[in-house]
Amino acid sequence: MSARITKAEVAFLFPTPRNDAADRAEQLRQAGARAHEAALLGGLTRLLAQLASWPARARARAELSSMSARELADLGLARGDIQDAVEGRRR
Repeated sequence: MSARITKAEVAFLFPTPRNDAADRAEQLRQAGARAHEAALLGGLTRLLAQLASWPARARARAELSSMSARELADLGLARGDIQDAVEGRRR
């Protein structure tokens, strides 16, 4: 039997002292990773929602574009407001 001990045994027998600064840094790194993942997931969700709603927006844009200026005025729109109205933006 060898008198030497392995690194795992050393780590078990002599645990490293707690380092509050390193613990805090690890917590911040993990929080940053979670925030990064949430931001990516949110962006992907918004992108997929935009892609899913594209056909409906295209139909609405085509229908509004086919209306006369008087019909658009009855709706409170000008021809230049069609894109904003379809996208849900207000002026």
